[in-house]
Amino acid sequence: MKNTFHTIHYLNYQKLLQQGVWLVDFWAEWCSACSAQDKIYMEIAEMFKDKINIGKINVSDNRVLSNTYGIQNIPFLLLLKNGKIISRMPGIQSKEYLISQIKKLIE
Repeated sequence: MKNTFHTIHYLNYQKLLQQGVWLVDFWAEWCSACSAQDKIYMEIAEMFKDKINIGKINVSDNRVLSNTYGIQNIPFLLLLKNGKIISRMPGIQSKEYLISQIKKLIE
């Protein structure tokens, strides 16, 4: 399977997040809980193929974006639709919960 995650940074975030449904993961390389969630994101990406985009923002490299979205702890997820924040999810989230939240937006 190809890498289905979009790397989001200060130069591209406005363009990318303005259209469609996005699950955005704020993470860092040193965060073991963040890495553990990647398997779930891969499964969600496969499940919702052309209906959702999954973006990753490395907080170590993108402090401005972390501040812009008020991120203080990781892992932290945002669910957006056409640039509007629909849900803010701190901490580890279950696959079932994420699926239910995504289905509300795309069905």
